[in-house]
Amino acid sequence: MDMEGSIEGLVEDVRRLRAEFSRISDVLLGSARHRTSEAAAKVRHAAEDGWTDAKGAVDDVARKIEEQPLAATAVAFAIGALLGMIFLTRRR
Repeated sequence: MDMEGSIEGLVEDVRRLRAEFSRISDVLLGSARHRTSEAAAKVRHAAEDGWTDAKGAVDDVARKIEEQPLAATAVAFAIGALLGMIFLTRRR
């Protein structure tokens, strides 16, 4: 019984350890899933806020262009000329 009892005891200990590791694994997996969905919700919320801000800025620019079309054209021309000079000097 010495050797057999020891082996049976070890086998039972290994079964308990497997069950405990399985429970720990389930808890960790559940926690990871919960944190992943929280992170996804935060990213989604931030993206929606960013989209709202960007749309508001575009609407403001469109309104200013409609209010002052001549000034908007002059600013666009100046920006285009500046970019043209920058890229032209880089080619040489």
